[in-house]
Amino acid sequence: MPLLPSDVDAFVARVFPSAAAEFRCDAIGEGAATARWLYEESKLRPGNLISGPTQFAAADLALWYMSFTVLGLEPMAVTSEMQITFLRPASGGDLLARAELLRAGKTRLCGRVMLWIDGLEDRPVAHVTGSYAVLAQPASS
Repeated sequence: MPLLPSDVDAFVARVFPSAAAEFRCDAIGEGAATARWLYEESKLRPGNLISGPTQFAAADLALWYMSFTVLGLEPMAVTSEMQITFLRPASGGDLLARAELLRAGKTRLCGRVMLWIDGLEDRPVAHVTGSYAVLAQPASS
């Protein structure tokens, strides 16, 4: 059965509730996933801009969601490196971050992410490359 955005949202709400408070899985499919930051004026930086840390978090979550398409709903994949390039100011609506798988190895997943404001996909606000390390599950006692 294919993984649905609602499955991802329920899983994240259980294992990482602070992320679930501000982000949603907008789409998920083979080797790709989109995270959505829900626009909230009180969380904007001066100039009514979506902050760099918020954009970074959206990209990071999109990569994590994308890892689920390879590993299943697995919490033990963690960010190992990310590089973000800001292309233009981000303002005016929900922020979307679409991650696409570049390579899946035994211990590392590599991907790229494009970020844009909802309705303006042709005007990206940032580009990210990153990788996730697949960690061994901790032994239960």
